[in-house]
Amino acid sequence: MTGKDPAFVLDGNAAAGLLQEIFVADVTTAQFRCDACGSTGVVGSLRLYAASMGAVLRCGNCDGIVMRAVRTPHGHWLQMPAARYLSFQSSVKDDAAN
Repeated sequence: MTGKDPAFVLDGNAAAGLLQEIFVADVTTAQFRCDACGSTGVVGSLRLYAASMGAVLRCGNCDGIVMRAVRTPHGHWLQMPAARYLSFQSSVKDDAAN
């Protein structure tokens, strides 16, 4: 059995539940790591450069663009060119821990 075994490969819709848990969280409290300089912090600590159609969030340490969020007539776009990761606190209780 390998990770590419067709029995274990589904389309992206199968991740809907997990992705819904992640993307309804308060993103300003999510931890990030800047890919450009390696600094970490919460999204709320990034510097915001706002415009009418969206936002550019820059690293406070190196000024790298960590995220861009844009609202267009066709939908919302999120680009994370210098975010190595975003880490959200889980709102799901672990039954084994209780």
